[in-house]
Amino acid sequence: MGHLFSSIFTFLFDLVVPPRGTEERVQGLTLAKLQSAASGESSLPYRNPDITALVWELKYRRNPQATALAGEFIAEELMAIAAEELGKPLLIPVPMHAARRRERGYNQTEMLCEASLFVLNKREGQTLSDRTLSQKVLGSPVRAGTQRGRPDFSQEGSIFEYAPNVLVRARATPPQQGLPRFLRLKNIRGAMQVVDPERVRGRVCVVVDDVTTTSATFEECKRVLKLAGARAVHCVALARS
Repeated sequence: MGHLFSSIFTFLFDLVVPPRGTEERVQGLTLAKLQSAASGESSLPYRNPDITALVWELKYRRNPQATALAGEFIAEELMAIAAEELGKPLLIPVPMHAARRRERGYNQTEMLCEASLFVLNKREGQTLSDRTLSQKVLGSPVRAGTQRGRPDFSQEGSIFEYAPNVLVRARATPPQQGLPRFLRLKNIRGAMQVVDPERVRGRVCVVVDDVTTTSATFEECKRVLKLAGARAVHCVALARS
């Protein structure tokens, strides 16, 4: 009955406020469709219009449905990585500069990590309610630890340790989009900083981003984490362009 009421409400709402084109595409997506689009790869083809819509709705609209679906897809890759590594890996979202974070109000890579952890923790039997994702996976706490009213992703049974504050973007950089690879590498060099080397030393780190093109951002994250003593660094992107 509740599902029927929700469907009727959604239908009536869409009549009054028609969904955006990208939002409409996301409404037609499923995990199975994303896995088919990936064609066995660990990330999705960004140039596929459905994937572009998914990324835009996550990145610019904070769309809960897009966030949940992207989290499901990324969770599969994270689980595969965790199964191959000893110990509990650190899960690290690609950071956003503080000024950009204030302007946008959230960091979509944190949302992506948290949506993935929601899926993984539920598989491990953690006690996160079904409403948690849509209500509270809306960006990470400003500082380490659990903020009041937010889900605790650092539960003992989790296969990852969530570390949204261990890596920061210390220097604002121009947008990478449209730059050739050598300029992307130059642009991002020195922009990342590990603020808690003790937490990184000897650990396996998994860095997550929404879209990768030349891997310049990933390479800089990997470089500074390795300098801080990380034992291994894996990089996972929702989409590749």
